[in-house]
Amino acid sequence: MEEKKFSLNGVFQKSKEYIDTRLKLFKLKLVDRSSRLIASLIVDVVKLVFALFVVFFMSLALGFYLSELLGSSSLGFLATGGIFILLIALVSAFEVRLERLFMNLSIKRFLQKWNDETDDDDAEGKQN
Repeated sequence: MEEKKFSLNGVFQKSKEYIDTRLKLFKLKLVDRSSRLIASLIVDVVKLVFALFVVFFMSLALGFYLSELLGSSSLGFLATGGIFILLIALVSAFEVRLERLFMNLSIKRFLQKWNDETDDDDAEGKQN
């Protein structure tokens, strides 16, 4: 039976391979997680654009509706503008609370998307 002798060079080589493998794994996980975050951001921007279109067309419809009720196009759209000014005033009044709320939601969403990958690894580990 052949005995393997301890080799410092072999230990160094295996350590180097281990570090290289861990570095490649880290890079792949970083790419996976960042691509997941970017994809989520793009989807959110698309939803925001569609929501802006909805608000725009609904405000036009409200303007025309109020124009018919008030008998004047100018007054109908002026009233619609007044509603938006009131909404802006409300948002300004609760600005600090809204910022805090949106920051917390953003952090939760970011961490959820960032940690999704670990959930996938856990599911794969349970299957194997």
